[in-house]
Amino acid sequence: MKKKLTICFFGTYDREYTSNKLVLHGLQENGAIIHEVNAHIPVTRLDKQSEMSWATILKRIWNKHKIISVIARNWPEIAESDVIYVGYPGHFDVFFAYVVAKILGKRLIFNPLLIIYVGFSEEQRILSKSSMLGKAIKFFEGLAYQACDLVFADTPFQEEFLKNIFGVPQAKLKVLAIGADDRYYRFTPYVNKSNKINVVYYGLYSPIHGVEYIIDAANKLKRNSNIHFTMVGNGNTFDKNYKKSQKLNLKNITFFYDVPLSSHPAIIEKADIFLGFLGDSPTVERVIPNKVYQGLALNKIVITADAPVTRSLFKHKENMYLIPPANTEKLVDALIELQNNPTLRMNIARNGYSLFSKNFSPKAVGKQLLENIATLIEGEKK
Repeated sequence: MKKKLTICFFGTYDREYTSNKLVLHGLQENGAIIHEVNAHIPVTRLDKQSEMSWATILKRIWNKHKIISVIARNWPEIAESDVIYVGYPGHFDVFFAYVVAKILGKRLIFNPLLIIYVGFSEEQRILSKSSMLGKAIKFFEGLAYQACDLVFADTPFQEEFLKNIFGVPQAKLKVLAIGADDRYYRFTPYVNKSNKINVVYYGLYSPIHGVEYIIDAANKLKRNSNIHFTMVGNGNTFDKNYKKSQKLNLKNITFFYDVPLSSHPAIIEKADIFLGFLGDSPTVERVIPNKVYQGLALNKIVITADAPVTRSLFKHKENMYLIPPANTEKLVDALIELQNNPTLRMNIARNGYSLFSKNFSPKAVGKQLLENIATLIEGEKK
């Protein structure tokens, strides 16, 4: 029998963040022993350009010092672990973990999930790449990746990006899908055979997601009483899009923007259609957003932008519905086709969930993660 791996799950990570819960659950489902060394700091978003300042960033970094006392209290558990895995968000935690790993002779692993430099500049569009702060974030983010023995990218396209932009050696990079926590995003049988459908947008309102195309589609479909849009979440483009829907007097949209996370499942489980990326940016070409995996886990029909990365994993009208990015007309056409074809909806939902169960569930992601860790440790012994 193979020895069970012991993982030190390390950092100021948010224990309630779904990606952390997914990884912890997946590791445990595959028999790993977990030592949590956690100075919990809840994830709080940076949505506005005014929040992207040296003072704001330095304050966030200073709060990370809480991990020092936690390290001291848990030193024996860290010492007996096989590897140190930094939880999300942990870009700066990597530097604390690096010192500990060097002292104890442990391998250091990090799955960034978000590339900060790109997230704030290209996706949120609240950071200038040419600014001193932008250059500093890129420099220190690159150092964090270089400090690790193993860095995960969620797709091969993102892996290539980390290699080209930050110079991360290929030997340190592995691909690991984000997946979704199926205890939170629970399977619900798809039984709707009518032409009355609920289209759900779930997640952050940032420019990359293309919420404006949803508002425009709702406006074009406002006389179609059997298509309703449900918007769950908040973010830096929320006000603009909410005001636009109000100005257009759209009655076919319901916004849930201030409800607690604990209330989200009951809302999103009522979806027929789950929307992924709809905007157009370089990130769309490389990344599969959380909401795509979440929609698959819920057994919904996912519509997302047609891009090289989506075509590498999914098949149009088989396990997902792909449309050109930044295209209201194609979104409207897709919704009408799916509205009028319940058989197609059921087939896509069934095949999508089957693919999720095989490749993107916590157990599947955890198994692949452990296999990569085992390979790293075996390579060290040779």
